[in-house]
Amino acid sequence: MLEQMKKDNLNARKEKDTTTSNLLSVLIAEIEKGAKDDGNREVNNKDILAALKKFSKGAKESITALEKAGRDTSQIKQEIEILERYLPKQMSEAELRKAIATMVEGLPEKSPKMMGKIMGELKAKYEGSYDGKMASQIAKELLS
Repeated sequence: MLEQMKKDNLNARKEKDTTTSNLLSVLIAEIEKGAKDDGNREVNNKDILAALKKFSKGAKESITALEKAGRDTSQIKQEIEILERYLPKQMSEAELRKAIATMVEGLPEKSPKMMGKIMGELKAKYEGSYDGKMASQIAKELLS
């Protein structure tokens, strides 16, 4: 995935697409820095996913703040679209609910104490492809 980002960055520079080029340059640097700081190891998909989520979350928070201030958010929305090209497809609420319901059915007891087990299993199977806040709400609902 990192190689694809580097290719896309090079193409954006050639096409003089400064928004894409600047975003990808910063993103690639952040990903590589994170791996280097963590024992000077090779970049893996977990590093890439973490950086993408971090950037996407920051951009969404910026949009909220700018909209409250009545300012233009078009460039940040464009950056989110660029980031979403690299993020795994997100599960819909219905898909997430079905996955969690299946996990809850396999439990020996349905209680809020099992929340950690559900969230751990969900992360192991579907990491990066669901909204954690929504998953938490659905799991609490189904375990109550």
